[in-house]
Amino acid sequence: MTQSMISFVVGLAVLLAVAFVFVRRYMRAHPGESMTQWLDAHHMGRMHHKH
Repeated sequence: MTQSMISFVVGLAVLLAVAFVFVRRYMRAHPGESMTQWLDAHHMGRMHHKH
């Protein structure tokens, strides 16, 4: 593996780990809500409400 490939893989692993931590914290804060409902409420709403 080249140096750039190693750094890419390490960076990707760090991003996945951070995303996993945020998902775990969110699931603990909102136990009854599914991820699709959260995405719909927080992100899809912005795309539909263009002014």
